[in-house]
Amino acid sequence: MAVSDGDILVRVVDLKKHFPVPGNLLLGRRPGAVKSVDGVTFDIRKGETLGLVGESGCGKSTTGRAILFLHKPTGGQVYFDGVDLTALDDEALRKLRPQMQMIFQDSYSSLNPRHSVGKIVAEPQLIHGTLTPDKAKDRAAELLEMVGLNPAFVKRFPHEFSGGQRQRINIARALALNPRFIVCDEPISALDVSIQAQIINLLRELQERLGLTYLFIAHDLSIVRYLSDRIAVMYLGRVMELADREELFNTPVHPYTQSLISAVPVPQPRIERGRKRILLHGEVPSPAKPPQGCVFNTRCPLAQRVCFEQVPEYREVRPGHFAACHLIDEQGGSKIPLSVSA
Repeated sequence: MAVSDGDILVRVVDLKKHFPVPGNLLLGRRPGAVKSVDGVTFDIRKGETLGLVGESGCGKSTTGRAILFLHKPTGGQVYFDGVDLTALDDEALRKLRPQMQMIFQDSYSSLNPRHSVGKIVAEPQLIHGTLTPDKAKDRAAELLEMVGLNPAFVKRFPHEFSGGQRQRINIARALALNPRFIVCDEPISALDVSIQAQIINLLRELQERLGLTYLFIAHDLSIVRYLSDRIAVMYLGRVMELADREELFNTPVHPYTQSLISAVPVPQPRIERGRKRILLHGEVPSPAKPPQGCVFNTRCPLAQRVCFEQVPEYREVRPGHFAACHLIDEQGGSKIPLSVSA
């Protein structure tokens, strides 16, 4: 299905974030850079959830932070509803910030322990001057109720809450300025399984109620499959594959995606016994010294000579299905089949 530019809320084009590493002449070290994000491209449609998955250290969180300019991008463009954020000065960017918020992974360290919950939730409105202090206090109580907490909790402090309750407070704060787009940076990874389900259902309910658009960052493919409309798979700072949720799980074309999906258990013993695991050997290379050619070539079980010499083009291999692999033919199939039953 064709998607018009008017349906796109966030567009990321060749986004890069490199962290400089200082050299040391006495030790023979040359200045370099850690390429946490190295040429990421994708769109996020209005009202959808785009899942972003990959192993720890692949650049998922840095991508989310770079989109919101919590880390200033090294290169590339980020468009928000058609506006190029990379071309804006600080004041113009500040005016757009209420529309773009973030839910952080650590529900404790992201809350100021010296402030009451009411002050934490009301603070964004006071900083941006959208409400008076009295009205901001009332709004904070309303937001706590919206996320399933007692409005009377406004006078309590973060240490008085459980991890799941603190994450609800983080969500309430993210909603304070009525955003259109929220980056959810592994918001449930530190929570118990039963609490994870509650937070996921809360996020879905809020999305339907408020028309929110999410970038949902996680490493648990089962959760991402449940929550997301489309899924992007990252490896060592680059997107390997992006497709609709069911297509990605049923017909993955990139060897890395196939390996990840093969590790997801299926709750049907007969099917699970017949599935074949695709094991990857070796360690993820350092983002300070990524491999030449395809960044996945050191662990890919199908790597060919071209994979070590040329960077694969990130292209649309099927309608709405994108991948970066030399081994994918013009019809979107692998030149060297590596089947996975999802």
